[in-house]
Amino acid sequence: MATQNQTIDLTEAIWTEIIARLPLRIIARFKLVSKTWKSTIESVYFRRLFVSVHRKSSTSWSLMWYGLKDLIGFHGCETWGLPKSLSFYIPSSLYIVAASSHGLVMISEYDHACCFVGNPVLQQWIQIPPAPGYSSVLGLVTRVDDYGFVLGFKVVRLAEMRPTNNDVSGTLSVFLYSSETGIWTSKIIHCPCGITNTASLTLDGSIYFHHLREPGLLAAYDFYSEYSDQFRVIPLPDHPNHGFNHNFKGALTTSHGFFMYIRTLAQSSSNVFKAWRLNNDSSWLLLWNIALPLLIGDYLPMAMHPFDSDTVYLWSQNNRHVVSCNLQTQKNRILGAEDNDDDHLDCFLNQPICEECMDEICRYKISVRLLQLVLPRWMESALCPPQVEMIDTSSLHSYVKSMQETRRRNWNQ
Repeated sequence: MATQNQTIDLTEAIWTEIIARLPLRIIARFKLVSKTWKSTIESVYFRRLFVSVHRKSSTSWSLMWYGLKDLIGFHGCETWGLPKSLSFYIPSSLYIVAASSHGLVMISEYDHACCFVGNPVLQQWIQIPPAPGYSSVLGLVTRVDDYGFVLGFKVVRLAEMRPTNNDVSGTLSVFLYSSETGIWTSKIIHCPCGITNTASLTLDGSIYFHHLREPGLLAAYDFYSEYSDQFRVIPLPDHPNHGFNHNFKGALTTSHGFFMYIRTLAQSSSNVFKAWRLNNDSSWLLLWNIALPLLIGDYLPMAMHPFDSDTVYLWSQNNRHVVSCNLQTQKNRILGAEDNDDDHLDCFLNQPICEECMDEICRYKISVRLLQLVLPRWMESALCPPQVEMIDTSSLHSYVKSMQETRRRNWNQ
């Protein structure tokens, strides 16, 4: 009997290893085979095994401008086995993409009155109840475990931003909606530097503001920290030279789960590219300091690849195209070029939106901050708060259309 049980256990272990190497779309079907398979696939062990064996697999992701349209969409996805990028599964005709974190997406109406958080691929959405009083969407932050799996999320809405100390500093009054409690709470956060624009970037549980009264600084706040009501102020590296060199271009982005600051400096014979990673102690680690001799002229950094810190995407202001650059090999590819090889056959480039976006950034001389929309690495359901009903995409569409029609009738009366 012991031998038979050992054989069964060995067979199950082999099948588990085989199934973990399949795309998520296929694995989801195995959950319907039996309760045993469902239990195995939903186990923490299987989830970690899948992420481990697919660590180098491609996943669909997009770069978006103001959450409205893709600039670049990569739609080849071995992890899920899906033919489209994540934005394809979002009903964007009615909403804007307000934020994204670890595969969860927050969409809102154009006036930010109503918002939803969900997993577009699984077509699961949660309606976030209205915040008390008027407020605008600031972001979506998540609490994750060591493997990057989402344990909870918070929706952050701004109620008021008030300058203090003659505009030198400021306070933010925010509303927070927690997936764990299903209720709104309020919080006042103090910032020693005045925030001039609420455009922000979020990563895990933190939000980062970079439009401050004093240039060359970031203001960061961790919404899962219970012990502080103060923003951290983080100096950007190499800042003293920023104001004296108009060839300098910078961007804020994320890669491999880290907040990144990247920049280019145009020189006569090359572009110098630098990339820093923000550490937990607010120090910066210089990852790249490299000359790119094949890239001559004004190149603006757009973003790092979310899962490959060797790859950066740059916008050529002179030639008006997007370049993908492998920093290890210095191999460059012009995205959307007809004579490209197979490297970017799974890439969609929205040339008009790219030009509009990058022209505006150049015109106002602002740091590049694009939204990275990334498919989740695992088929996690959207976390449903207490006493909240989950709806699918078609129901969401019908609900919002009905709500908008009711508003129109009320306005016309």
